Amino acid sequence: MSVAAVVVGVALTVAGTAAYLGRWRRWAFARPVFSYAIGFGVLYVGIGMVIFGILTMLGDAVPLVLERAAAVVVLALIATMLLSLFWFPAFLTPRWFRAERAAQRGARRREAS
Repeated sequence: MSVAAVVVGVALTVAGTAAYLGRWRRWAFARPVFSYAIGFGVLYVGIGMVIFGILTMLGDAVPLVLERAAAVVVLALIATMLLSLFWFPAFLTPRWFRAERAAQRGARRREAS
């Protein structure tokens, strides 16, 4: 299970990194856009899965303090991903996404006028 979590986590981290870097943009402006989780949220859950998988593989070799600190980080990453299902703060989105979103809003306003 822990090896699978690391493998899936790495795949999700790669996909999320591609979304943040703008290499993978198709999901961002498809209609309808259901959530930011499709692109940006997967980065956070991917990192969390990698940390979780590594911690479970190491087991009791990890000091309790480090284990608890990592658990807090994993829970924060999962919370960020869950937040991205409904809303995502602008400061967590990359510049290319904010620029394209603003351009889309401007185009809609011109059409509505």
